[in-house]
Amino acid sequence: MKKPSFRLPLFVLMGVGLFLGGYYQGTKQNQDSVIERALNQEIEDGTEDAIVTEASTTPSSPRPSQSVELEDDKRIPKNVENLRELLYRAQSESNPILRYASFAKALENLNDNNLEEVLETFETMPFGFEHMQEYRMLLYAWAQFDPINAIEYCNRRASGMGAGFATAGVLEGWASRDPLQAKAWVERTENAGLDKIYNFGLVRGWASRDLNAASDYVFSLEGGKEVEKLVGILTEEVNKQGFATATNWAESLTEEQFKESAFSSLSKRHSRDNPKKMARWLEAHAEENYAIQAMDNLGKRWSETDPEAAINYFADLPPGKGQEMGIKSVVGNWAKEDPLAAGEWLNEREAGPELDSALSVYASAVSRKDGAAAMEWAISISDEKLQESTIRKVGQEWYRQDKDSVETWLPESGLSQGMQKVIRNPPKKNWWQSISER
Repeated sequence: MKKPSFRLPLFVLMGVGLFLGGYYQGTKQNQDSVIERALNQEIEDGTEDAIVTEASTTPSSPRPSQSVELEDDKRIPKNVENLRELLYRAQSESNPILRYASFAKALENLNDNNLEEVLETFETMPFGFEHMQEYRMLLYAWAQFDPINAIEYCNRRASGMGAGFATAGVLEGWASRDPLQAKAWVERTENAGLDKIYNFGLVRGWASRDLNAASDYVFSLEGGKEVEKLVGILTEEVNKQGFATATNWAESLTEEQFKESAFSSLSKRHSRDNPKKMARWLEAHAEENYAIQAMDNLGKRWSETDPEAAINYFADLPPGKGQEMGIKSVVGNWAKEDPLAAGEWLNEREAGPELDSALSVYASAVSRKDGAAAMEWAISISDEKLQESTIRKVGQEWYRQDKDSVETWLPESGLSQGMQKVIRNPPKKNWWQSISER
């Protein structure tokens, strides 16, 4: 398959990670789409992706920066008169290690007697993403002795989905102590709807205490994507027992949707740091539908460190969707870092539907530097719908960069008047789109 050589400088891949401030975020605005977006986020690397909104709360008063000096042997604060002083010093500490160590020390013995004193400090801290870790510790510790009042506190500090995610943080602590009582609360009639959010906290805490019982609960649920995410949480917990145990557990699952979630979760966890180990395990499952997403994850992460090894691995797999998705993922990253090498590899392959996905991501990547060359790659795609969507995307990117050249090319392009009109009216990119394409 002969394509034009790409002749421009390297792309630089920038990855930007987001935390899910979900459990601990506060919001005074109802956002109808938040729950759907949250349940569709991929749980990755033991964290969750961010849905961040600012809480309306009393700002903290500025204080002079001062460090909490910790003894080397006990790692506890020196010269702190009382709990309130410890918390205020922790709040003003800029060193994150000392800050969280101090908050952990202050909260490890949280009880009814000192709760009010602790809350005085937290009332000065926004109930939002920027203090996620501090509130996570507070809600987890509070749930050990009074989860109901902790939940009421969440509802006072936030509303709607914000309060729901914060309550999930309480449920994590509650379930780690008394999962059946936490489950009974989640299943109350008045919690219908938000129970899908609450289950994230319930299952995480329950799995840390009794993995088998938590698994039985998850597998008994009816649902779609949100249940698959819960299986991802279970997989995280099993993974703590070692790679062999986790992979055996994933293989033992009988429901394909659960198996897919477990395979995907393990692939995300291990593909960047141990891609060869992950590749050896996935090879036996390469032709199975439940392994497609895992193959995609492997391709994305392995290609960040060794795209040539990754592309050679996928090229040797049996033809199928797993191979196609793996090659697509590798080419997508490779084209950003070394478009010449990625283009040469594509030139050496036979054209066909199995290569269309890779051609599409390659054309999209190339279009950010050379729209004319990218358009030739887009036109070479055999699948009509994918070709059309790629031509539209590439054409709009080219138009943003070189309007005059596109205006010269369009009348001779053979594209419909409708497509030409769409190319001439590219949507404005938002900040995230601009930075993620660098």
